[in-house]
Amino acid sequence: MVFMPNKSTPDCLFEKANQCFRRARTGSNARVELEALGNEFMVEAIDLDIKLLNLAKGNYTASSPARG
Repeated sequence: MVFMPNKSTPDCLFEKANQCFRRARTGSNARVELEALGNEFMVEAIDLDIKLLNLAKGNYTASSPARG
């Protein structure tokens, strides 16, 4: 993966997913594997994007201490 400082990590993951999906449509022998890999990149990108949005909003509670 090429380092692109002007792109966020979720954007890079979305781009990798799209590359996998495009290559899968070219009649590749590895079509199923490329589609599966693209799906994995997409899931990771969405999860990371949601976490970053929650952090930006101040709604991230995964590491907050329990209230008593």
